[in-house]
Amino acid sequence: MKAGDTESSVAFERYHVNVGEAPWKTRLPKKFRVRIYNNCVNIQECVQACVYNVHRVSEEGKLSEPVEELCRGCHRCTLSCPKGAICVELNPEFQRLGDSYFTPERIENIFFEAETGRIPVSGAGYGGVFAGRGFDGFWFDFSEIVRPTRDGIHGREHISTMVDLGSKPCMLVFRDSRLVSEPPRLVEIPVPMVLDAPLSSSSDRNLSLALAKAVSMLGTFSIIKAEDYFDDLSPYGFNLMPRVNPDRVIEFPWLIESSRIVELDYKEEMPAEEEIKANLRHVRKLNPSAIVCARFSNLNGAVENAEIAVKAGVEVIHIHVDDSIVKHNPDAIVSTIRKVHSHLVEKHMRNEVSIISSGGVAEAAHVPKSIILGADAVAVGLAYQIALGCKVCYSDKHQEDCPMRIEDTDVSLASQRIVNLISSWRDQLLEVLGGMGLREVRRLRGELGRAIFYRELEEKVFGDSE
Repeated sequence: MKAGDTESSVAFERYHVNVGEAPWKTRLPKKFRVRIYNNCVNIQECVQACVYNVHRVSEEGKLSEPVEELCRGCHRCTLSCPKGAICVELNPEFQRLGDSYFTPERIENIFFEAETGRIPVSGAGYGGVFAGRGFDGFWFDFSEIVRPTRDGIHGREHISTMVDLGSKPCMLVFRDSRLVSEPPRLVEIPVPMVLDAPLSSSSDRNLSLALAKAVSMLGTFSIIKAEDYFDDLSPYGFNLMPRVNPDRVIEFPWLIESSRIVELDYKEEMPAEEEIKANLRHVRKLNPSAIVCARFSNLNGAVENAEIAVKAGVEVIHIHVDDSIVKHNPDAIVSTIRKVHSHLVEKHMRNEVSIISSGGVAEAAHVPKSIILGADAVAVGLAYQIALGCKVCYSDKHQEDCPMRIEDTDVSLASQRIVNLISSWRDQLLEVLGGMGLREVRRLRGELGRAIFYRELEEKVFGDSE
């Protein structure tokens, strides 16, 4: 509230992200090769046909070399040329980008989103498969619209992307008009996305600083390994979530005391309830107001771990499936989120904990799809590192030949690219919510009726193939 304002005159300020052009120092290979053969007679039909300005006329009145980076592969130029003198083909160097999961097209979109902050649109339409595995195995269902929210992305109607991290009690207890039950531990973030801790690299400090600056602009959190913390990050502590090995909680008292959320990393272990309770006591002794997040990477024990953690008093659960696992089994992350959410609902525990999911998040659509499956928020990991030049590295560190290098002078640019990426993904989330007629993302959580699952639809139409 500004000085002189009355309570009734306070205006609501919408969440806004400042995006800006942020071209990276390395460029992706051009997607298409455009060749003009010697039988071209300079009729210039291609110039009139191309709406992307690939073909241009020089000052001498002749065709210039095609601007290949603008080509969208629509082939209008090849069809319009009466001599058949134009050839448009995929660039083999572009096709070698990434892998079977982080495909060249996904990497191209990530780079575009990080550079511009805009939503990528293909002039040639969608040319991919009809259905696949994992997140590609189901689609959004917009058929249940009662009243579509108009143009949320353009601001004519407000759509909230704010989510709560923490525990929501089923009831509040009052005595003599006084609240006697413990108030809920909640932290609000304006977007349902946090930034996961990056893989180790030679650019560790600069990358951590870029992440910290990005989340301070976005208002969300960046997860950082406690042992990687350094003094230059202290101005951004409000938006940092330290990840601590449960056995080393007592080694980082100063970091835990200053953090709003502390993440305990249980890796592949299946901890006992008493062990988690002991870890919680250590954290809350240092910082009574801190929200505790338990991170589990044990795929087979995800459901059991979630229930144990809730019973122990954890407020946030981070379900992590390694990207290398998702690459070979894209269904792993989808089934894990769905099983954990459904199990906690059946046990009447769902509102006692928030769920963050990570792994296999390769495009904007994976955020609302994760929320539909039951997550409250998504931890974006490899995608933002690809935006900074990573060639798609797995394990716990970047490969030696990975081109991702962030120098001291690149920190501000890197943070802007991360902000652009998250902003673009948020805009695409707004498009999904607007199409469904939802005014806030929290209503999307666990709404499986808002999705069409390919396998279930196939069985319904054709019967069980087995």
